[in-house]
Amino acid sequence: MQRIQYIFLVLAAMAMGSASCKKYLDIVPKGKIIPEKTADYRLLLDQVNSAGKSSGFVRSFSNDLLMSDDLQVTPFSANFYGPADQNVLSFAEHFYQDFESDPDWEALYNQIYVTNLVILQVMDSKNGTEPEKAQLMAEARVHRAYAYLTLVNLYAKHYVAATASTDAGVPLRKGLDFEEKLNRASVQEVYDLIIDDLKQALGHLPEAPSITLNYRPVEAATNALLARTYLYMNNMPEAFKYADASLKLYDELIDYNTLPPSANFPGTLALPQGLQNKEVLLYKSVTSASSLFYADSNLMKLYDLQHDLRGTGRFASDAIFGLSFGYINSDWSGRTPTKGPSTAEMYLVRAETYARAGQINDALNDLNTLRSSRYKTGSSYQLSAATPAEALNLVKEERRRELAFLGSRWFDIKRYNTYDNSNITVIHKLNNNTYTLPPSGARTVLPIGRKYIALNPEITQNPR
Repeated sequence: MQRIQYIFLVLAAMAMGSASCKKYLDIVPKGKIIPEKTADYRLLLDQVNSAGKSSGFVRSFSNDLLMSDDLQVTPFSANFYGPADQNVLSFAEHFYQDFESDPDWEALYNQIYVTNLVILQVMDSKNGTEPEKAQLMAEARVHRAYAYLTLVNLYAKHYVAATASTDAGVPLRKGLDFEEKLNRASVQEVYDLIIDDLKQALGHLPEAPSITLNYRPVEAATNALLARTYLYMNNMPEAFKYADASLKLYDELIDYNTLPPSANFPGTLALPQGLQNKEVLLYKSVTSASSLFYADSNLMKLYDLQHDLRGTGRFASDAIFGLSFGYINSDWSGRTPTKGPSTAEMYLVRAETYARAGQINDALNDLNTLRSSRYKTGSSYQLSAATPAEALNLVKEERRRELAFLGSRWFDIKRYNTYDNSNITVIHKLNNNTYTLPPSGARTVLPIGRKYIALNPEITQNPR
C-alpha cells in the first residue's frame, strides 16, 4: 500500500500541475517511486482498498444526482447540503466559487492523466509479460473511456448526430504535456475516442468480474460501457449488440429474497455494497456522499411497496427518526453506491432496444427476468404490453426503479427529452424556494468550474 501511495502522490502532483511544471518532468523526485516495472502500473490501476474507498479509479461523479428528479429536499435534509450542493440543487449559474474545485471534474481528469501514462508507457515497462502489459493497457483504455463518457454527458449537450460535430464537448487529453491547449473537443470527437478506446480494449481482458476485484475492467464491463455509450447516442442496433454480448459473458442477478435485513435501517435490506456486489460489472462510485437523500414522492409511487423489494429494501421511512417527510435512500447512508455498469442495467438496455424495435415479447422477457429477482417470492411480477409504445414505457419505469440514485436518471432525462420529446421538467424545492429546469434550459448542461477556465482560458464556458 505504501508503494502505491508514493506512486500516486507523484502522479497526482503532476496531473494537477500547471504548465510551468513541464521543465521538471524529467527529474526523478528523490524518495519517491516512478513507475518502471509492469507491476507498478498494476498498482496504479488498482487504487482501491477493502472498504471500496479510493482517491484513484473508483471515485467518479456525484452532481448528476443533485440535478435529477429522483430526490427531494425536505426541511430536515436541507441541513445536510453545503453551499455548492445547494447551488447544484437550485440550478445556479455557477456551482463553485472562483477558485473552488469541482470534485467530479478533478476526479475524472486525474484518472485520465494516469490512464494516459499507462497507455503511453506500460508496453515498455520491465519484468512483465506481453499479455500482462496488454491487459493493463486495455484496463487503462476502459477507465479513460468511462471518464470521458461521464464528462461529456455532464458538461456538454446530449449527443445528437446532426450537431455533435459542432457542439462543444470537453477537453481531450491523450498525452502528458502540461503545455497542450485544452480547447474543448466536439461532442463527436469525444464519443469517437470513447468508442475507439473500448473497442481496442476488447480481446485483452478477462471475461467476467470477480468479487472483490470488480474495480478491474473485464470484457463484460467493456461491452456494457459500449452498450451505454450507444444508448446515449440513440444507436439502438449497436446498443443491443453490446448489451447482448455483455449478458452472454455474465448475467448474474441477486435474488433480493435472499438478502438479510439491514442493521442500520429497520425494514430495509442489507444490499451488497461495491466490491461485494456480484451484479457490478465495473465498480465506480461517488466523489461525495450525503447521509440523507430523500426519494422524490413520484419515484416512490412507481414501487409496489407491498411486493417489490427494491421499494422497502432500498428506501427507509424516516419515521424511524421520528419524522414524516418520506423515504430515505439507504444506499447512501455513509456507504459507496455503485455508478458503474451492472448486469441489471444490461437487461434494461437490451429490453429498451427490443421495445424500440417493436419486439414486445423479447422486451418483456428481459424486464420479467429482472423483476423475478426483485419481487417477494410468490408475488405477481410479470408485466404485459399490447404495443411497442406500452412496452417502452414499461422499460422506462423499470429503469427508473432499478437504477434510482445509481448514476442513470439525469442522463436519461436528457436523452428522453432529446429523442422522445418527453418534456420532463425538473423541479426542486429548497429553503422555501422553488427552482425549475425546463427540458430545453441551458442549465441542463453543467457549468465548468471557473477555476479551470481561469487557469486555461481556452476552455469556453457553457451558455448560462
